[in-house]
Amino acid sequence: MQKKSNKSDIETLFNLPVKLDYLYLQDCFSDYKNPKKKIFDLTRKGYLQLIKRGVYFNLKSKFIESMSYETIANSLHFPSYVSMEWALQYYGIIMDRVKEITSVTTSRTKSFRTPYGSFTYKHINKNRYPIGYINHTNNTRDSFFIARPEKAILDYVNVKAKNLKIKTLDDIQEFLESDLRLDLSEFYKTTKKKDLLELLPFYHRNSKEYRILKWLIHNKESKA
Repeated sequence: MQKKSNKSDIETLFNLPVKLDYLYLQDCFSDYKNPKKKIFDLTRKGYLQLIKRGVYFNLKSKFIESMSYETIANSLHFPSYVSMEWALQYYGIIMDRVKEITSVTTSRTKSFRTPYGSFTYKHINKNRYPIGYINHTNNTRDSFFIARPEKAILDYVNVKAKNLKIKTLDDIQEFLESDLRLDLSEFYKTTKKKDLLELLPFYHRNSKEYRILKWLIHNKESKA
């Protein structure tokens, strides 16, 4: 029979972070004779969700309700930053409603399914990772890493538009407005020319990303 803690299971989990490592959980339930069994029971009850080996999602944490999807995405997997469609939706520059929170990472592609949403992490080359994202604080004072709008577009091209063919400049506009459903006028309001220029050295001159960047820079200048 397990030794009882002075606190209830929910009281203990309530004050713990959303993301929990197994060893940390064992320490939190060390008052029990068999912490391993206790963690298994909490998972079976639906209080904890195993999201990968040795890592749990705490469904009873008090921090869940106040945490943004972007902050949860950052906390579930490191290193990562929110990007692609979700980031573009966050900035209000794509027209479609996005349901899956997509981030990029230098580690392997993976996905987590939780009651609070689906979180997907796409691999990108480490040489393209360290630039183009910011540490952003939202209205609820949550802080998280998210791609700038122009980097979110390039990450999308790199990861999800591998079959994109660009033969003319019109193809770029067609892709951005029809395929990605980008509001270009809103995009230009939320971006700076220096940020666009900053990304150019990280992409080969013949790459799709480079050509799209050059097109965006040219149009940004023409609207200045």
